[in-house]
Amino acid sequence: MTDFHIIFTMDCESCRPEIDDVALGRRAMRGYADLLEREGWRGTFFVVPEQLPLMTDLLEELIAGGHEIGLHFHLETAGYPSPYLGVYSFEEQLEIIGKAKETYRRALGREPGSLRPGFCSANDATFPAAHRLGFRQTSVSMPGRKMPRVAANWAGAPLFAHYAHPHNRFLEGGLDLVEIPPSVDWETMIWGGIHPQNHGFLIRKVMKRQCDENLPLKALVPITHDIFDYSDPRNFRCETMQGVIAEIKRYGQELGLKLVGSTLAEAAAAFRKAAKQ
Repeated sequence: MTDFHIIFTMDCESCRPEIDDVALGRRAMRGYADLLEREGWRGTFFVVPEQLPLMTDLLEELIAGGHEIGLHFHLETAGYPSPYLGVYSFEEQLEIIGKAKETYRRALGREPGSLRPGFCSANDATFPAAHRLGFRQTSVSMPGRKMPRVAANWAGAPLFAHYAHPHNRFLEGGLDLVEIPPSVDWETMIWGGIHPQNHGFLIRKVMKRQCDENLPLKALVPITHDIFDYSDPRNFRCETMQGVIAEIKRYGQELGLKLVGSTLAEAAAAFRKAAKQ
């Protein structure tokens, strides 16, 4: 039976000034984790540095439950002139990511292994900077996104898990860094043609294509944020997530797959193992 990895991810940024509701963030994260744990699955929570010391107890609890805490960025609250990582040079990104990594280490007493910038903002320096700083896997790209305003240009980027390239974010291979993008519908764009669809309707499309192509890592990567109360069963987002899980399980059964609820780090390890075979 073929393994198919389900990598639920959440960008955790409820402390940002325009949101300013860490209590909501805590409920969202705990509720999201509970929904995954009911399935025997685990997820990856990408947390901005400013939020780490505000909820160390919850983050430790999630780690103890098998979830992964990755690193996320929104730079406007950190004193940088631009909030978009993709406008900065290699040296500047080393400084930005390095400082955030140190905040993570002080809060949680360990090193982060996974990275995702806000807005999926990046440039050709981002993957080599992450690699230099010791990250083993990233979820940086948003294949198809065309948003120069936030320095997030990903038209033509690889759709599925791959080793990142040291000089060109659109190419594969060359760095010992596994990039696993969020799942998108590569044929359907929204927001005036600048952003790919990443709703529940793409589940079957994404799963089928990866099985047909027999990729080293077959994975579905949903993405959400900690501004929705996943602890409330009546909340629309909570209901939607339960529907997404049900559809994944239905189609996984149709395809004869073994569904593996993975963190980004676990999925990257599976990719490395398969890529060597």
